[in-house]
Amino acid sequence: MRTLFLANTWDFNPFWISIFQIGVVGALILIANTIRRKTPLLRNYLVPTGLIAGFLGLGLKYLFQWLGVEIYGTPIVDESYMHFLTYHSLAIGFIALGLVTAEKKVEKEGRALKSGALIVGGYLIQGIVGLILSLGVSLIFVNYAIGKAPYAGVLLPLGFGQGPGQAGNMGDVYEKLTDYNALAGGRDFGLSIAAMGFVVAAVVGTVILNVVARKGLVTRRKAEVTETFGGLADSQYAVVDHPEEIPVVESVDKFTIQVAFVIAIYLIAFGLMSLVSFLVVDLAKFASIRGIIWGFNFLFAIITTMIVKAVLNLLRKKKIMKRKYINNFMQNRIAGLAFDVMIAAGIMSINFGKLNDPSFWVLLALMSVFGTIVAYYYINFVAKRYFPKTRWYTFFGFFGMLTGTMSEGVALLREIDPYFETGVAEDLVNGSGTAALFGVPMLLITTVVYRGWVGFWVSFALLIVLFAAMILVLHFVTKSRNKKLGAETNGEKEVLETE
Repeated sequence: MRTLFLANTWDFNPFWISIFQIGVVGALILIANTIRRKTPLLRNYLVPTGLIAGFLGLGLKYLFQWLGVEIYGTPIVDESYMHFLTYHSLAIGFIALGLVTAEKKVEKEGRALKSGALIVGGYLIQGIVGLILSLGVSLIFVNYAIGKAPYAGVLLPLGFGQGPGQAGNMGDVYEKLTDYNALAGGRDFGLSIAAMGFVVAAVVGTVILNVVARKGLVTRRKAEVTETFGGLADSQYAVVDHPEEIPVVESVDKFTIQVAFVIAIYLIAFGLMSLVSFLVVDLAKFASIRGIIWGFNFLFAIITTMIVKAVLNLLRKKKIMKRKYINNFMQNRIAGLAFDVMIAAGIMSINFGKLNDPSFWVLLALMSVFGTIVAYYYINFVAKRYFPKTRWYTFFGFFGMLTGTMSEGVALLREIDPYFETGVAEDLVNGSGTAALFGVPMLLITTVVYRGWVGFWVSFALLIVLFAAMILVLHFVTKSRNKKLGAETNGEKEVLETE
């Protein structure tokens, strides 16, 4: 048996296995990026590089398994290690995203609040539709996987709305339930929903964009427009060096500080999860909760990030800390790296052997179709009514986000707003932070929905109530903002008349 620390560095020990698997992901992302750039169809349909890399790796995984090719007894594409990367990349991405500071102007306008309500409202209505569909499938396929787990539809908002990390995590939690209603193959089912979400965002999103562009409602960017800093060249999110921040190069590199903050926060989150696990599982003897606690690593990461961010802001306010240590551009790059790895590794970790149940495929097809329809009508309604000045920009940004991930939303938005001049890009970022607070009840529902029929119907009712609450938030924030703008306009007119 191999030990963790070996005398010879050339032995293929666990450390080298980690380096090798990370190298495989990196190589596949490079190959996928080349394929995407050289293939007009993939480029025009905005298929993310991470998704291409994931499907390449998934195909190679099964090819190497069929050929029996391994390296020192380890698979070339290790399924368990890809699961490991997906799990941790999700939390790291949310930490980096949570450290990004919003512009005060955006906060005052209430757009962050409205964007957060839009995002969470999308999760909630997807959850409602998902539960209706899974309930229907469970009544038809009584003796199959979904028949034993009618709550499986709750994975729709996690897969479409939040991506492979959370869909895989919660699917894994449901798969490991010790009760009779465990969802066999839950993790792979969740990842499959997320994969379909990417396809919807890329293909359906681009088709809608082209239709709207032909009607003259938006203008697609010209091919020669380049992507300087991801289109954020003139934005606060592209500033690498700021007078109020620490220098780019000092005794320690500025990027090192950014990474150190992310890793340190994740370490604190790990300590918090360990403490909660000890109190709930070891002392209170609720052993069934252990999987849920550790499955929500991203939620603990978000909470810890908010606490650390509040402490840093307090230190700045009290003049104890003279300079800003967090750089928005660098934190966005860390988040981008984490989410790209998460997407690629998440797809590669899918095990089709666990999806041989017909009820999975029926529900997956239904959720893909109806999830797309409800996302279209919901986002179109909200964008038209509550974001009239940026209606179509808001629609495409949030349609991509609520079917794929933020990167898909940004990709669609960049086609019609290459330099992010409309403010919708900031809405995606700032709204995600607000959604982390609004979305806590939604995440708690995922821990109740599987607890028998009582848990199912209580969760269903809560989804409806919370969805109505999000619509009310959108309504009253918009009404308040319009009233304030009206008062300001009248004040300006009075001043002009006096003069």
